[in-house]
Amino acid sequence: MVTAPPADRRLAAAVAGVGSSSSPRAEPQARSSQGRNHPSFTSSLAKTLTRQLSGSQKKDKERSASGNSNNSNNDSGNNSKNNNGNSGSDSGSLGYKAKGSSERQVSTTKADTSAEQQQNQTSLTTSVCICCLTSLRYPTTIRCFRCTVCQTTNDLDPLTWKSTELLTANTLEYYLSKESLSDEEQNNLEELVVSAFQSFETLNSSFKNDKEYSFKETGLDFSLISKFYNLIGSCTKKTIVQSILKASESLLRRPGKILSSPNDLRALLIILENPSLYAPRSSTTSDHHHTPSAILKRLLGLLSGLNITCHHYLVNWFARLPTESFKAKVELINSFTTHRLAKYVSAKGGAKIELYGHDWRIRAAARSLSLFFAANIQVSKIPTSSFYNTMVDYIDITHDFDVWEKQGIPTTAAPINRSGSISGGHGNSVSGIVPTTVVPKAGLRSESNSMMSQAISMDPNLTQASASAPLGSVFTFCQYPFYMSMGSKITILEYDARRQMEIKAREAFFSTLNYKRVVQPHLVLKVRRDCLIEDSLRQISSNEMDLKKGLKIEFIGEDGVDAGGLRKEWFLLLVREMFDPLNGMFIYEEDSNYCWFNSSTFETSDQYFLVGVVLGLAIYNSTILDIQLPPAVFKKLLGCQCTMEDLALLKPTLAKGLQQLLDFKGNVEETFCRDFVAEHEIYGTAVQVPLVPGGEKKPVTNANRHEFVNKYIQFIFENSIARQFQPFKRGFYHVIGGNALTLFRPEEIELLVHGSDEGLDVGALRAVAIYDGWLSNNNNNSNHGSGRHGKVEANELVVTWFWEFFENMEPKDQRRLLTFVTGSDRIPATGIANLIFKISRLGDDYMRQERS
Repeated sequence: MVTAPPADRRLAAAVAGVGSSSSPRAEPQARSSQGRNHPSFTSSLAKTLTRQLSGSQKKDKERSASGNSNNSNNDSGNNSKNNNGNSGSDSGSLGYKAKGSSERQVSTTKADTSAEQQQNQTSLTTSVCICCLTSLRYPTTIRCFRCTVCQTTNDLDPLTWKSTELLTANTLEYYLSKESLSDEEQNNLEELVVSAFQSFETLNSSFKNDKEYSFKETGLDFSLISKFYNLIGSCTKKTIVQSILKASESLLRRPGKILSSPNDLRALLIILENPSLYAPRSSTTSDHHHTPSAILKRLLGLLSGLNITCHHYLVNWFARLPTESFKAKVELINSFTTHRLAKYVSAKGGAKIELYGHDWRIRAAARSLSLFFAANIQVSKIPTSSFYNTMVDYIDITHDFDVWEKQGIPTTAAPINRSGSISGGHGNSVSGIVPTTVVPKAGLRSESNSMMSQAISMDPNLTQASASAPLGSVFTFCQYPFYMSMGSKITILEYDARRQMEIKAREAFFSTLNYKRVVQPHLVLKVRRDCLIEDSLRQISSNEMDLKKGLKIEFIGEDGVDAGGLRKEWFLLLVREMFDPLNGMFIYEEDSNYCWFNSSTFETSDQYFLVGVVLGLAIYNSTILDIQLPPAVFKKLLGCQCTMEDLALLKPTLAKGLQQLLDFKGNVEETFCRDFVAEHEIYGTAVQVPLVPGGEKKPVTNANRHEFVNKYIQFIFENSIARQFQPFKRGFYHVIGGNALTLFRPEEIELLVHGSDEGLDVGALRAVAIYDGWLSNNNNNSNHGSGRHGKVEANELVVTWFWEFFENMEPKDQRRLLTFVTGSDRIPATGIANLIFKISRLGDDYMRQERS
C-alpha cells in the first residue's frame, strides 16, 4: 500500500479556468475582468511562455509545452496518479515552492515575465482546499487553483453559470404523471436532468418548497426529491443514472465557488439523497470516476470542509430527518469508512496509523459523521452503538491513542477560514479534558436561539497545517471516539491503566534501590469488616499517590491471598455500606428507585471524596459495582448539562408537574400560584429555597415560566448538591482522570460502572465458560481450557447437571448465582462474551467438590 508523501512534497495546481473545456457540465461564462477562458488568451499565453523560456533548459520547455497542450487532461490524469492520496506535480506548470517543510508546493499555468514571476513567488498566500482541507500556497494573482491531493478546483471568485431550467414540481409534473416513458421522453428527461446537475446554481435552486431556509427548515421538498429519484430508477434507459452520477461527480469536483453560506448547501443535500450512493458496494470497488464511492468521497469532503456556521445548520437539519433516513446516512458514512479502512488492513495485523492517518477521505468521513453524531445528541434517534465501526477494532488502537496524546486535541470548536488556520486554541495537554466532539444541549435550536457554543470538534491538524512536526497532519480515530466500540475504548482504558500502574511499580522498585526501603508495588488496603468505611478512607487518604497501582485487599484477622476475589468482596461490602440510606450520605427517590446525594447530610466532604475514589478504582480495576446512580451523575462527571429528561428519570413526579406548567394554555400565575422558590425535604421537614434573589416574592407567570423551570432544574442538579458533588468528582478524577476517560460518553461510563442489565443468556454463557482441571473426552490428560473464549468439552455428568439446573432456574435466581460466581449480577459493558465464568475441579480425585 502506497502511503501519502510528506507534507513538503505535496503539490497543488493553481489554474486559471482549467477544467472548463473538459467538464461535462455547462461551460461557465468568461469573466470580463480576466478573460482567462478566451482562446486568444491561450494563444497569447503560449507565445509569451515560449519567449520566456527561450534561454532555459530543454526539459523546462518540454514540460511547459506539454502543460499547454494537455491542459484539459490534467484533471483526470492527476486524479489517477493520486488515487491513494499521494500528490504529484502538474505536468505543465511553473512551480511556486512554499517556504517551510510543511507547506504544499503549488504550480500555475499563468505565464509571466521573469520579473513578474519573481514578484509572484514573493507574493504568495495560503488557503485550504474546500474538499480535503490541505493547506496550499499560491500566488495572490491567481483566482482559482486545483488541489493535486484531491483534484478539486477551488474558485476564489464565483463562476457565472449559464441559465438552465430548474427541477421543480412543474417541470417534472409531466414525467411524474406518466406510468411509463417512451425512449424520446427518456432522452428529453435525461437532457433536462443532466443540464441541471451540471450547474451548481441550478441544482441548488431546484426542488425548493415555499419556505425560506432556517435552523428548522432546509427549504427543500424531500418528497419531490424522492419521487424524482424513483422516476429515474424506473426508467428503462439505464444511462440516465450513470449520466447523473457523472454530472454529480464533475460538479463536486468543481463547485465553482467557496461554499460559505447555508444557502449553498441544498445542492449537496440533493446529491446525498441519490439512492445509487446507498447501493451495496463491492469490496473490489475502486475510486474510479463517476462511481458512488468517487462521488461520496467528494461529497463528504465538501461537507466536512464547511465553516462552523454551515455545520450548525446541518446539525439542526440532520436532527429533523426521519429516523430511517438518518440511520441510512449514518450507515452510509460508516460503510464508506470501512471501505477505505479495509485497504490498510493486512493479514499480518491491524491497520497502522502511518497508513490511514494521511487518508483525507477517512478524515472527511469522520468529520461528516460527527455532524450526525451531534444531531443525535440533540434528538436521540439511534443508539450510540450505531455509530460504532467494527473495522476500527482491527486497527492498532493503542498506537492511535499514543499519537493522539502526543499531538494534543482542540478544546473548543472553531470555524475553518480561508487563511489556512482555524480560530481558537490548540491545547498541548489533554488531561481532564471533556470530550469535544459535541456538547449536548437541551432541545433543538431555532433562529431565535444562540447557536451551540460547542458543536463539532474541528480537526487538530488544521491548526498545525504549517507546522513542521509530522504528527500535526495525522488523523487519529481518538479525535472521533464515536467510531470506537466499547471493546476498543476499554482496551485503551486498560492500556492507560496498565501504563500508569507500571509507572508506579517502576517508581516503587527504584525507590527501594535508592532509599533502601521496601515499597509495595501494589496498593494494599488492610481493613476491618466492622470499620470498613473508616479504615478505607484513612488508608486511601494516606496513599493518594499510589491509587493508580494495582489494588489488593487484606481483611484483618483473616487469612487469604487476594487473587481478585477479596477485592470484589471489598467493593461489594463498601458500596453497600456507603449507599445505605441509614448512613445519610445518599437518599433513595421513591418514584425512580435511584439514589441521589443527600443535600442536608452532616457527613464531611472526605466521605464523598472516598465514594468518588471507589468509583474510579472500580473502573480502573475492571470491577462492576452494584449501585443505582442515575444517568445525570455520569453526565455531570463529564461536564455535560442536565436537562428535563434527566429530571424525569430521577424525579418523574416533579418533572411531570413542571412540564404541565410549561404546556399550560391559561393564566399560569392565577392557576398555579407559584413563586420562584424550590421545595425539598430536610429530615421530614419541607423547606423552601429561593431560586433567584427575592424569589419568594417573584410570581411565576406565562412570560417567565421557562426561566423558572430552568432555575429549578439547575437547583436540583447543581446548587443543592454542590457541597457533596465537588469532592465526589474530585475523588473520581483523582484516580481515573487520564486521557482515556475523555473518549467515553456518559452512558458508556455508566455501563463501565454498573454493567448492563440485559437478559442473561445461559446458552451464550455456557459457550464462553472456561473449564479448569477437567479430563478431556478422549484421553486422561488434564485440560486447562483454551482461554476466555474457548469452550472446553467436559466429559463429566456433573457439568451437564450444573448447566441444566442453571437453565431451569428462575431469572432472579440466575442473577443470584451469577453474583455468587462473579461478584455482580450484571453483564460486562462489552457483552456476555467477555464475562469470565470458570468452573474448576480441585485435584485428581473425583470425590472432591467442584468450585466455580
